[in-house]
Amino acid sequence: MTVAPGAKAIKADFPGDVVIRDGEWQKGQPIFDVADDLKAGDVVLKGANAFDPYGQAAVQIGHPKGGTVLAALAAVIGRRAQLIVPVGLEKWVFEDVNVLAERCLAPGAEGPRLLPMLGDIFTELDAISLMTGAEACLIAAGGVCGAEGAAWLGMTGTEEQIQAAAELIKSVSDEPPCEA
Repeated sequence: MTVAPGAKAIKADFPGDVVIRDGEWQKGQPIFDVADDLKAGDVVLKGANAFDPYGQAAVQIGHPKGGTVLAALAAVIGRRAQLIVPVGLEKWVFEDVNVLAERCLAPGAEGPRLLPMLGDIFTELDAISLMTGAEACLIAAGGVCGAEGAAWLGMTGTEEQIQAAAELIKSVSDEPPCEA
């Protein structure tokens, strides 16, 4: 978990992995319990820490055995489960994630490792398109006073689509900040 310098990680009641089977949340069940049963037609959502201009995503790994991503990738590669990679625009990187992974995995490197993932990237732009029909693009990013991860989006579409997109964005922009 990455936090600001001097900040402490929050002690939230994190539910862990979210496993949904036949429309029902299997509360408390980790991916490791179901990974061997995943097959073609099943979907895994695994967030990323980076994605590049080439449509590739990667996840940081701190666990010495690879963590949850390896369980997910075994199902994707071995049994053709689908991997969807939800990732925020603030995690866009300029270089090929494979090159970045080589740097992180090099002998003598320190910090978390980085593992490229085979999956379909899904950003805020995709969510807006799917949910409203409007087409969104990233215009600018960043801010201050709590808006450091902000994104300015440009929209095109019908008047109804633009209005729906504006309402969708407003509904999530009013969420309170994470309090440690």
